[in-house]
Amino acid sequence: MKKNEEYIIPVKGLSLGSHQFAYKIDNSFFSKYDYFDTNKGLLNLTIDMVKESNLMDLKFHFKGFLELKCDRCLDKFNLNVEDDFRLIINYGNEFAEISDEIITIPNNDSNIDLSQYIYEYINLMLPYKKVHPDDEFGNSTCNQEMIDRINIHSEQQKDSRWDALKNIKLD
Repeated sequence: MKKNEEYIIPVKGLSLGSHQFAYKIDNSFFSKYDYFDTNKGLLNLTIDMVKESNLMDLKFHFKGFLELKCDRCLDKFNLNVEDDFRLIINYGNEFAEISDEIITIPNNDSNIDLSQYIYEYINLMLPYKKVHPDDEFGNSTCNQEMIDRINIHSEQQKDSRWDALKNIKLD
């Protein structure tokens, strides 16, 4: 991962109280990470931050789409995503991750780089199984030609030794 200056917030210079930051997460962000399931998309990110004397409470709101490769037919499709995440940053002697939502940064840090957290939150929005969404009638929108090819190939590869297991009855 390359350093992403755009997502560094100068926390020492911010006054106490509420602050809001808005970002567009696009292809240039995805290209900075080697192990992303996507390299295209457009997300609007709003970060609402409440800074207090000893901590910062950040609320991330993502909305947009990601271009993914379908696990079933291998065609690309756009997945609409929208999600919220929270990060609480405490000040302490050294960096520590207390939990998924709470971290501690050293007292003398004057900036916080949010790009790694943005990367992780986007990955959390990705579904485990990436397939084209069904149409309004519940039919698959996958590439039908590819699905037909897979079905033909799987029919040719059937192993009859497993057919005997179909006759086993479980009580």
